[in-house]
Parts: sequence; structure tokens; C-alpha cells
Amino acid sequence: MRPYAADTTVAVGRSRTAIEDLLRQHGATEFASGWDTTHDKLQFRLFDRTIRFLLPRPDPTQRKFTHDGRGSKRNTAALARTIDQADRQRWRALYLVIRAKLEAVEAGISIFEQEFLAFVVMGNGMTVGDVLVPRLQAGDQYLLEGRKEKA
Repeated sequence: MRPYAADTTVAVGRSRTAIEDLLRQHGATEFASGWDTTHDKLQFRLFDRTIRFLLPRPDPTQRKFTHDGRGSKRNTAALARTIDQADRQRWRALYLVIRAKLEAVEAGISIFEQEFLAFVVMGNGMTVGDVLVPRLQAGDQYLLEGRKEKA
């Protein structure tokens, strides 16, 4: 199955602006985006919660970028185009995710905290997902059974 927006021509900047506009329409009071060598970052404040999304940047050393569908190695220009397409796809998908979450809240299907829980930034700078996902993956029985942790 092909990823959503695999062939999009929408530039990353346009998707980022669309996300910012969407958040403003829903009452966001802060918005920031940035990047480092491994991730693109998007953070906003809405309903008195700070939300952060990290999008892993495409790794130009991965075979899916360095080689085409026939197994031939891509030249530098083709590699750059492939990485750019992957960036455009990720940002369109992020726009879709945020829009869908906000629509679900607006329609009364769920509440804001349910939709964005894993991305809520806590006082220590980590997201709820940063803390809970590794514990779920490790099979933390206290977390899975809803018991209080040992002191």
C-alpha cells in the first residue's frame, strides 16, 4: 500500500502554513516549527495544552532512497528529488492527522486530550508518549494493569 500523499506536489512550506492556519482557526495561541538533523518539529498550544509532533527526517542512506524500484542506484539529483518527495509526503500526512484529530474533537467523537494525549508536553519537556510508549513496548505490567507503581 502506498503512503498517503505519496505523489503530492504540495511544498513542505505550504503544508506547514496550512497546519498553522488550521490551528489558528481552532484557537491555538502559540505555534512553532523547526528542525535538526534527524527530525522536523512542530509545537503548538491549544486548549491550555502544549502539543509537540516530531517527524523523523528521511535518512538519505536508506536503500529506499538510494535505489529506485528496479534496484538501480540513484544519482545525486534523483536522490535529492526522492528525499524532497518524502518530506512533502510526511508534511501532508501530518496536516491530515492534525485536521482529523481536530474534526473528531469538534464532532464530539472524542475529546482533545484523547486525540492528542501522546503528544502533550509535560513539565519536564517530555511528551506523554515519550514516557508511556517505551513502557508499553516493554510490557510494563503496572502500566498495563492500571496498578499503582511500587514506591
